[in-house]
Amino acid sequence: MNIFSDSIEIIDKLMIHHYGDLFNYMVREEVATKAWKDAGYDKLVAVVKDELAPMKARFFACEILDIKQFTYHKDVPKKMIAEIYAKALANNYTGYANSWGLLYKHNDEGTTGIIFLELWDKALPALIPLLDNDTQYLYAGSEEATVGNAYRFRVKDFAAYYIGKITRIPVVYHESHEARDKEIEALKEALKDYKKD
Repeated sequence: MNIFSDSIEIIDKLMIHHYGDLFNYMVREEVATKAWKDAGYDKLVAVVKDELAPMKARFFACEILDIKQFTYHKDVPKKMIAEIYAKALANNYTGYANSWGLLYKHNDEGTTGIIFLELWDKALPALIPLLDNDTQYLYAGSEEATVGNAYRFRVKDFAAYYIGKITRIPVVYHESHEARDKEIEALKEALKDYKKD
């Protein structure tokens, strides 16, 4: 689908954070409301589905829709949404790890990461390649940053957590990256025999 030219104004605004920082919890709802009033449902869905639009703009549009009208999944293929979110995770479109959750000990998927659980097994093809991504992300804030940064989570750790939740294959948290990598290799092996419900 190519409607890039019809969506260019909204895309530009999303790319320059015209409405504000969508990943600042203090103003998240306000930012989404501004974008919603300006663009509306149809234009935001059009941005999400526009494969020529910048991936970051498509992700921001997804997030706004998820806040304002989460039933948009009926109008956009779930596989497409999963691919957009996987790219966002792989490329740190949120700026910090906070939106992806504190994971294991806190049983916390994050306000953004929870989308993978909502998409369920439709998210797996997009998540599985991330099990090889060693990029480490930082958390912002005071207490959350202190707690989150101590875990030294990488993209592969987030992916493993979500995959474990979706498939119900146990993934155990380990403190060291070396031990986590062994756990992730075991998860990859288990996924070979995974059968969808």
